[in-house]
Amino acid sequence: MSQADEFVPVISDISHFVKPNVRLMFVPDMGHTMFDADLKQSDAQVVAWEANDESLKEIFRAGEDLHRQNAKDIYNLPGEPSKHQRQMAKHGVHATNFGAHPRAMAKKLDMTIHQATNFQKRWFFLHPAIKRWRERVENDLMSSRTIYNAFGYRKIFFGRIDRILPEALAWVPQSTTVIVLDKGMLRLRKYLKSAMLLIQVHDSLVGQFKNDLYPTIRKRIHDLMLIQVPYDDPLTIGVDIACSRKSWGDCMKVPLQDQLTICPF
Repeated sequence: MSQADEFVPVISDISHFVKPNVRLMFVPDMGHTMFDADLKQSDAQVVAWEANDESLKEIFRAGEDLHRQNAKDIYNLPGEPSKHQRQMAKHGVHATNFGAHPRAMAKKLDMTIHQATNFQKRWFFLHPAIKRWRERVENDLMSSRTIYNAFGYRKIFFGRIDRILPEALAWVPQSTTVIVLDKGMLRLRKYLKSAMLLIQVHDSLVGQFKNDLYPTIRKRIHDLMLIQVPYDDPLTIGVDIACSRKSWGDCMKVPLQDQLTICPF
């Protein structure tokens, strides 16, 4: 058995990851364009900076596909990973970073427990800084039950350490992401009143603007939402702006003139 085969799940069907696009139900007002401003891989970036993992930070700085590179490393592939391997790397790394036990990860990703255990061992071998970050969070829970994020906000956790560790690990990037998004939202409300804010969705902000303001306003939204996270090595999470005159679910990152060619509306 090759090293890549060691992590291949028992069931290759990943259809259970696909969800209906309910965002198609949300449409802009007449004469308006809807936008979705999304923080790019924000949770994963915060984890990389929290752990001070230089190899992961370099992937983000270079603008590379994180999940593609992780799949190549985990499966020890000389060439490109398959779509399925990329998907499994994405979900497996996320689960491992946030404290999932091999049994729970195996059940979620249709792996055997042995495969999930080997996946996590391989990930920690490749990125020992992530394991040290997890251990640091666990030590903080045991000593004070208090976790801080880079902005100085804190949360106190109660309960058994082994049960609250995943929640504490997840809180750090999730709270940081929301603070970055909220700061961006406040800047939009103050400096760009022509952008009407509609919905906040953890790592993205949805709104609309008049059609004739495109494309200038798109760059303005992007620039106002670039918020620096105050690590010793400062982190600025990138922003993708997707737009559509049809619905939230139809928002695409390509320019509107190209959308008209792909799907007229």
